Formats: sequence, structure tokens, C-alpha cells
Amino acid sequence: MSYDDFLELVKKRRSFRRFKSDPVPREILEKVLEAARHPPSAGNSQPWEFIVVQDVATKKSITQSITSGYKKIRKADPTMYWAVAVQPHLSTAPVLIVVCGDRRLQQTYPAHLPGEVLLRQSLAISIYTLQLAAASFGLATAWATMQTESRETQIRKLLGIPEVYTVDHIVPLGYPDEERENSDKALRPVRERASFRRELAEIVHYEHYDMGKFRSDEKIKEFIWSKTVTRIPRIK
Repeated sequence: MSYDDFLELVKKRRSFRRFKSDPVPREILEKVLEAARHPPSAGNSQPWEFIVVQDVATKKSITQSITSGYKKIRKADPTMYWAVAVQPHLSTAPVLIVVCGDRRLQQTYPAHLPGEVLLRQSLAISIYTLQLAAASFGLATAWATMQTESRETQIRKLLGIPEVYTVDHIVPLGYPDEERENSDKALRPVRERASFRRELAEIVHYEHYDMGKFRSDEKIKEFIWSKTVTRIPRIK
């Protein structure tokens, strides 16, 4: 693969919240998961395991559990708005991939390092690899997370997941419904902002930090409000 092809794939991947009902062929699904098992992990621990959920009732139960968790958080903190948009559409995806992490594999990490952090970093790399593989097949994904221990407990009980696993990542997978995505005015601000990327010249420093590129607090506030997926500024 050329660099240009790879970069095009990276740009092609973005989060979708609207999915067609078309099923994902088993052979493509397995190729996506095959890619997800190959990225690097802390201590080569490979802590990931994947639960593929396609049953309509189970997907609905998962969605309801996660959505209720976000509603409680938003009630406590009205500024936490952006992620709620992802949750109601989880059940519309033909496939949900629940990503679990085996905590016992933290034994492979040096004792002085934060095992839980390394575990989740490893899972994150796996998920991103999964998303790139999905994009190569023209599939859409998003990234949903648990927010509270009670939500994690509910999902664990629903899917029969042992206690030793973390259960905090869910990837909806399916063919994108571009028409519905573009016509959904409520989600349009999230989609437009999420597609923005800072220029390379703004973020790369050679040999030492270039203070000429340092952004003031005001610039950061402006960026958060106008360019990120956050609709309500969290910085006062």
C-alpha cells in the first residue's frame, strides 16, 4: 500500500451514527476482527476479546443501558452533551462489537507502571485498527463507552462476561446511511466539527517547543467551541 492510499483510508474513517439495515457479511466481519488482533499492546499482553452482538433485542437492551447512563451524567453536568448523540443509534447498527479487556494480563506490565491505563491504551489501539479495517470495506463505525460501573455491570450480566474483564468499549458496525446522516439536523453540528483537523504546521515542533505556536487560553476556548464535537464550552 502506498502512503497516499493509507492516508486516504485514515481520512475515510469517521464516526457515523446512522446505519443501513443491510447485514455485514460474516467473511468481512471476520476480516475486520482479524485486523483488530494484530496491533501492538503493552507487554504484548493482547488483552482484547470481542463479543459480536447481532440479536435485535440484545442490541436494544445494550443501547437502553448506555443511554440511561448518559442521561444521568448529563443531568448532573449539563455541559456533558456531545456523546449523548451517539448512543440512541447504537441499536440501529446491524452489529455491535463489545470490546473486553482481561485485567489479569496486567501482570505482564512492570509493577511501577499504571496497569489499568496500559490495558485501556492497548484496547484503544485495537479498536482504532478495527475501525480502519472497517473503513477499508466501506463500513461505518463509531466509538461508545461505558460511563459508570453500574452500566458496565449491566452489560456484563446481559452478555455473561466474567468479572475479570473490563467492559467499557462498544463499536457499532454497519454500512453508513449517508442520506439520514446528512439530513439529521440535530447531529449535523457534531459531524461538521468532528471532520476538522488541525494543520500539521500547527502541531509539529522540531528540537524544542516552539512558543510561537502556543495557544492562549482564549484560543483554546475558541477552538473547543468552534472546532470540536463539544457543543457547550466546558472551560469557563
